[in-house]
Amino acid sequence: MVAEGLREHLVAYFEEHHKLVEAPALTLLLGQAQPLVVSRDVVERVGATSPFVTQEIVQEVLARRGPPAGERAAPAAPGGPSGTSPSGEPAEFSVVREGYAGPSRAETPVAGYTRLFTSRYRQLAPLLRHRPTLENPRSVRELRPAEGVQSVVGLVREVRRTSRRHHTIVTLDDESGSVEVLVPAESPAAKLTILPDEVVGLRVKWSGSRDRIPIAVGLERPDVPALRRHARGGRPRRVLLLSDLHVGSKTFLAGDWAALASFLGERGPNPELARSVDTVVIAGDLVDGIGIYPHQERDVAIPDIVEQYAELGRRLSELPRRLAVVAIPGNHDAVSPAEPQPALPPSLARSLGENVRVLPNPSTFSLGGTVVAAYHGRGFDDLIPALPGASYGRPTEVMRRMLQMRHLAPIYGSRTPLAPAERDGLVIDPVPDILVTGHLHTYGVDRYRDVLMVNASAWQAETDYQRMRNIVPHPSQATIVDLQQLAVATVDCTAGEPRVRGPAA
Repeated sequence: MVAEGLREHLVAYFEEHHKLVEAPALTLLLGQAQPLVVSRDVVERVGATSPFVTQEIVQEVLARRGPPAGERAAPAAPGGPSGTSPSGEPAEFSVVREGYAGPSRAETPVAGYTRLFTSRYRQLAPLLRHRPTLENPRSVRELRPAEGVQSVVGLVREVRRTSRRHHTIVTLDDESGSVEVLVPAESPAAKLTILPDEVVGLRVKWSGSRDRIPIAVGLERPDVPALRRHARGGRPRRVLLLSDLHVGSKTFLAGDWAALASFLGERGPNPELARSVDTVVIAGDLVDGIGIYPHQERDVAIPDIVEQYAELGRRLSELPRRLAVVAIPGNHDAVSPAEPQPALPPSLARSLGENVRVLPNPSTFSLGGTVVAAYHGRGFDDLIPALPGASYGRPTEVMRRMLQMRHLAPIYGSRTPLAPAERDGLVIDPVPDILVTGHLHTYGVDRYRDVLMVNASAWQAETDYQRMRNIVPHPSQATIVDLQQLAVATVDCTAGEPRVRGPAA
């Protein structure tokens, strides 16, 4: 059932953070509106002081907690404050993590970004500590040449190549200091493409008394556990994954959207499959926006941003009213462009309909016990150029790297603007069952360590801007996921005629 699915997630979450949760504590957590959010607070409260999570610790956290910074109480379920969908069935929806934590409280931008990266390190470093493969752990300050192979966990400040022999030198920071580590060109670690601002664990050694800096002999990332507990929805149901509607653009595919509405209204092929869908998730770029790129005014059919959202509301109203809709913004939407992004403001969201819930970008939520992480995907713009062989046409390969780093957009100072914050909301924690992204206007489905990865298709035809960047879109592919088995069906709505393919059909 739903509680059983969340139970498995909670146990897996504590195991990954090297904690044993006692049965009364687990029961108390499951009774909360946002059990994974409270569990995160419990892990932070316990820290490294104890491997056990007791009922008393949970009670203490609940008594002191209130709404933590960057978290809100779970909003009403789509369809109204009663927590039911328009059809009257339980929505079984709860927010697990909202990426946006509000504006930084730091007095200066430097202080704000220092807190951001400190938060990233503190969230991800515990996932690497205590691994058997990272033996003899040390802080940067404690590294000693005479002590053989040692391990250190830190945030990569800089990666540079040597002029001779093409070795790599990595500058690694932790809260005790900084160290430079040599990664020899012939070592296995050199083949893993270390990125600036990611958190890694390095096994290092000094091979002789003449070595000035330690040499890396191994590298690990936080990663998704290779063996983790399965948690699935408690009753048969399906979710529809979309992205990049770009309503208001001249190239919005109105005919393909009408085909999708027809399918969901059980007027197309496989009405039984359509009937089983109860939730729609839209991963950003709900409208085309205004002034997003040079000369965009040539491409918009609706030159007023308020009217674009009004038109979006009309388009969403074409879908069956029984559906609950969860929507996050993207870089084309009318919110701050720096990530994480806040949810759409009420002045715009109210035009979308009572069955539409708006959340920040990114957001993680539970659908009947199955955990979904939704991220628009601007981090792709930094990761694709940085990773050898990566391309816009193979999005799930980059999503796999996001999961390995347990971060959606780690690189600072490149194409993706990162907002200073008290807490890094782009960290992937807990591990979701489904990771859905968009932004690329391509389509991809794959799995990595039991996480279903979906780069959702766009509903906009090719634009001049995409042709200039050699991006070939793959639009009008709606993804349907069975929340119990994570089986996938695709509804191809191109040419205004829905066609269903896939095992979930």
